[in-house]
Formats: sequence, structure tokens, C-alpha cells
Amino acid sequence: MALAVLGPLNDVINKTATEILDAEISKKTADVLGTFVTASFEAMDDVLKTVQDLTKEDSDGNGS
Repeated sequence: MALAVLGPLNDVINKTATEILDAEISKKTADVLGTFVTASFEAMDDVLKTVQDLTKEDSDGNGS
């Protein structure tokens, strides 16, 4: 169902939407963002482990 308001742009919009769907751009973008978020949290875990190691009490209990 073409919208009459868009007139001559209907074909361009239809072709653009078709190409986006065919190229699975939404899925690929979600994959990239998911990888970025996962990597960010992994980096945060590494930083927290380093902080934990640096602030760990010594075995003699004096904390320095």
C-alpha cells in the first residue's frame, strides 16, 4: 500500500527499505553493538581484578 503523500519518493523508499532488509543491516548493527558492550564489560572486569589485587591485604595483615 503506497502512501500518496510521499508520491515519487515511494519507489526510492521501497528500494532503500528492501536493500536494508536484504543486507541484514539491523542484525549486523546489533551484532556490532553486542560485541562492543561485551568487550566493555570484559575490560571493566579486568580493571576491577587489577584494583582488587592492588588493594588486597598482605598475608601479614598490615595492609601495606
